[in-house]
Amino acid sequence: MRLFVATRFPDAVIRELNERVSRVKSRLPPASWVRPDAQHLTYAFLGEQNEAAVAKLTPAIEGALKNVRRFEAQVQDCGFFPNPRHARVGWAGVIPEQSFRGVAAAVRGAIKECGLTFDENEFRPHLTMMRMRDPWPPACIETFHSALRGWESAPFAVDGVTLFSSKLDPRGAVHTPLAEFKLA
Repeated sequence: MRLFVATRFPDAVIRELNERVSRVKSRLPPASWVRPDAQHLTYAFLGEQNEAAVAKLTPAIEGALKNVRRFEAQVQDCGFFPNPRHARVGWAGVIPEQSFRGVAAAVRGAIKECGLTFDENEFRPHLTMMRMRDPWPPACIETFHSALRGWESAPFAVDGVTLFSSKLDPRGAVHTPLAEFKLA
């Protein structure tokens, strides 16, 4: 089973974010847009693991997060990976980055303690909005930026983390919560 550890944001925040972006979508080139119900902030992507990994991970992540304090967050701004000129992923930013980095460090440390592999790319807190196959012209990059420039979501509590399984489907991946962990 494909596994990842993430936090979902409140529906109202995701809805407002996507409403802002939907105002400019018709002026943008083709992209593979992430469905709002599938948007989340990923701390670690483990990929294919056997079912025994869930039993190993659950106590390890729970223990690692018992000293990580819940915090208030906001969605704001946007950007592109690897950069606007060679954009492949469009994202919305989140603050406070340090708090999200603290959660990621605890989760990733627990996964390493379990001896499991995961995508160890640098953690950059964000919500993926879309993936692009072909580069966008600079004017389209600016159009996407204009939808979120200066916008901040209402503050919301980040008080938990979820271990998900992910099944690929032609209509988009289906994410199933396997275990939930509360922050201190």
